[in-house]
Amino acid sequence: MGLAPPRDDRLPSWRRRPVRSRLVAYGRTADNGRDHVKTLTATATLAVAAAALTGCGNVSFGTGEETRTYTAPAGITALKLTGNGSRVQVRATDTPTIKVVERLRWSNERNKPVAKRTTEGDTLTLAAKCARATMGFTRCGVSYRVEVPRDLPVEIDNRDGSIDASGLAGTVKLHSHNGSIEATDLRATSASIRSNDGSLRVSGRAATADLDSSNGSIDATGLTADRLTARSRDGRIKVSGTIRTADLNTANGSIDAAGLTAESVTAETRDGSVRLGFVSAPTKVKAESANGSIHVWLPSGESYAIDASTNNGGKRIDPSVHLDSASTRTIDLRTSDGSITVTAGAHPVRDQRSW
Repeated sequence: MGLAPPRDDRLPSWRRRPVRSRLVAYGRTADNGRDHVKTLTATATLAVAAAALTGCGNVSFGTGEETRTYTAPAGITALKLTGNGSRVQVRATDTPTIKVVERLRWSNERNKPVAKRTTEGDTLTLAAKCARATMGFTRCGVSYRVEVPRDLPVEIDNRDGSIDASGLAGTVKLHSHNGSIEATDLRATSASIRSNDGSLRVSGRAATADLDSSNGSIDATGLTADRLTARSRDGRIKVSGTIRTADLNTANGSIDAAGLTAESVTAETRDGSVRLGFVSAPTKVKAESANGSIHVWLPSGESYAIDASTNNGGKRIDPSVHLDSASTRTIDLRTSDGSITVTAGAHPVRDQRSW
């Protein structure tokens, strides 16, 4: 019987591996065929995946851009615009023509947006659509810059982008699903402005103004309106100007009105303070907060019937405020958790831009 070769214990353990292990590493054993097939299969799978990605129209390997400019046919009396993925700008002019600039952007040819324009009756309809992204990173959108006659009714629905409108004097309807809206220098007969996720900033004149933000602040400083409705699910509300009737409501945020000329104001918040400063004596004020203080500034020289109630906080009414329970000017102030203060004089904020 032969003797086994001497073992050299001086060698480290990794140097004493069986010879077969080294052969397996190089794929030379009898049972390494399965490993070889697995390697080939994995390599082929990666190659197919790479080819699929290369051919996919929703993977970005560059960008494209195109600008189109045109003038709408004569006789158009209304504009409807449906945006997708970019900013929409509308400017009112004193000319009778409608000018449109479209700027298309895309990540590849298979994801190039489609911009359509149609005329139905006297209405010009502009619409943009992108291919649906399934994988990878895409870029697709059409931004608009439109000049319209000042009195033209305008309706905009932007699915994913901001809206910027200025100088409109007709009926105004602006809606952004995901983006802020700014409407300045309005002279509108009515304005309905709504964002599902974004702030609103509105100024100018409107017979009626309906402002709604599901998730964002509302700024209606410098606004003149017969009736204002401002509602936010999550954001503060700021108001100033001349408004006959104002209904202000936020689920989570403060309400601040300074330099306000109004006959009737209702201000309600579930979580935040209420600060109302009047330039002229209001006829009816109702302010309520579930969790926050209330401070109202009233002009001197008039008498008020004030009813103030707080479950947890102090109450202070300026001695300069003339109280009369029989007055037709009623002030109803209520908070569950916070102080109530009524001061004679103006709101301390003079410059609305500093808010």
